[in-house]
Amino acid sequence: MARNQKTPKKSARGGTLLGMFIGLVLGVCIAAAVVWYINRASSPFAKPAAKAEAATTAHPAGASAPAGQPLPLPGKPGDAVGEKRFQFYDILPGKADAVPDAKKADGKEEAKKDEPKKEEPRQPIFLQAGSYTVAQDADNQRAKLALLGMEASVLQVMVQDKTFYRVRLGPFTKMDEANKVRSELAKAGVEANLAKKE
Repeated sequence: MARNQKTPKKSARGGTLLGMFIGLVLGVCIAAAVVWYINRASSPFAKPAAKAEAATTAHPAGASAPAGQPLPLPGKPGDAVGEKRFQFYDILPGKADAVPDAKKADGKEEAKKDEPKKEEPRQPIFLQAGSYTVAQDADNQRAKLALLGMEASVLQVMVQDKTFYRVRLGPFTKMDEANKVRSELAKAGVEANLAKKE
């Protein structure tokens, strides 16, 4: 009787992983060698640009310097000032230099004249913290403002057959007060807009 003899199989998985690892290492080494070669070799594209840049920095047009000394840099004291490229900055309001009046000797009058006049509003100003189509939403916003320590009112308005509930703070007689409250609301995450009395 003849026996069937089986030969042991080698594990293919170990050979595959080893081959992948060797291929990865060889690929990284080849890529590093290519990068090193490119950085060390002189590039035909970089040379003309480097020569042109060196020529312009060494001897700009119309300038001459003694051998061994650097050229003066623009913007140093004693250099000529070039023409302004843009002049609309000088035209903007408030940027023009004030011409002093020779007749007035008192500096207090000039200081008062130069101060911007703060025009106070003729009508009371309100801050609108929201406009809602549902009354409950307006009441919720009003309660949120009350928690911040600000008293608000809800105004019901009809616009094109639709009812809106506007949450307003105020009235304010000075713009500074309104801006102060508006900044406090912005810190709390509430957007408020200026509104006039309707």
